[in-house]
Amino acid sequence: MATNKSIKYIGFILLAFSLNACNEQRSSSSSETTTPVWLTEVGKRNIRELTTTTGTAKASKTAEIKSEITGKYELMNNPKTGRPYKLGDIVEAGAVIVKLNNKEHENSVSLQTKKMQVDIAKKEWDGQKVVYDKGGATEKDVLNAESSYIQAQTALETANTELEKINIRAPFKGVIVTLPYFTPGIDVASGEIIVGMMDYSQMYMEIALPENAIEKVKVGQKVLVTNYNIKSDTLSGTVSQLSPAINEETRTFSGYIAINNPELKLRPGMFAKGEIITLQRDSVLFIPKEIVNARRGMRNVFTVEQNRAVEKYIKTGISDDRYTEVTEGLNEGDKIVIKGYEFLRNRGKVKIMK
Repeated sequence: MATNKSIKYIGFILLAFSLNACNEQRSSSSSETTTPVWLTEVGKRNIRELTTTTGTAKASKTAEIKSEITGKYELMNNPKTGRPYKLGDIVEAGAVIVKLNNKEHENSVSLQTKKMQVDIAKKEWDGQKVVYDKGGATEKDVLNAESSYIQAQTALETANTELEKINIRAPFKGVIVTLPYFTPGIDVASGEIIVGMMDYSQMYMEIALPENAIEKVKVGQKVLVTNYNIKSDTLSGTVSQLSPAINEETRTFSGYIAINNPELKLRPGMFAKGEIITLQRDSVLFIPKEIVNARRGMRNVFTVEQNRAVEKYIKTGISDDRYTEVTEGLNEGDKIVIKGYEFLRNRGKVKIMK
């Protein structure tokens, strides 16, 4: 009888332990933390690897036009507006912006006389050729007549050049950036700055790049150019020149970026950012750069299966400022955690918020 009582007592204790363990397991299961997470699908896009640099944008053409003679100042009208030229006006190449009227200079040029001398010399040369063909003149007479004609033409060209000095013309199509004020009709001395112009439809930017970019950055690579004043617009550029030498003090190498600025949105002297496209891959799997974790020399992200976080080890390729290329470990359409991943562990319970 004692033996049966002992067996019953031991069985009761074992049952009590078993019930207690089940209760603890249920308690532990009910207290497991559930982490809210937000998901997105893995998709495809083009990714560019960029090398960023900065510099000051400068006009491709600049000119300061000075007076070559003394003359009375006359500011011409802009044919596009019907009003006198002013700062910021776009001027066509060859357009007369200012005249320096000087009758004495015009008279000294004697343009009409020199035109007549060309006509006379031409007729004399033609006449000598006719006479020579008839045997009434020598070859020397013809050559002398030709020489006189050439001298008369040269004198006329010189006269035209001298007379042209009264006109201050635009040397290229560009924008008036300096226009010193002179009272209309006042005598302006020779050597005065009359107008300053820039063509900044094409610009350039001198840059300095870190030594570690020397193998990545090449002449001809495309550049995305922006300025904080024109954030909504990105201009196109090209790496036009690169120095092969490294500066020993700064550990950088220099170069130039050519910038297309057809609408004149970027202004000379503006501080600009250039993003050089050193590598581009089209239609590749991508994920947000910030969600990639590094653990034990591996890169990982989290997906979700049956309301549990699943750690996925991946391999990555090139990156831009926001996204990273995925070369292994994920497929297009996979759902990955983009918010709440900081608090996850493998097989941890999650609640999908989106």
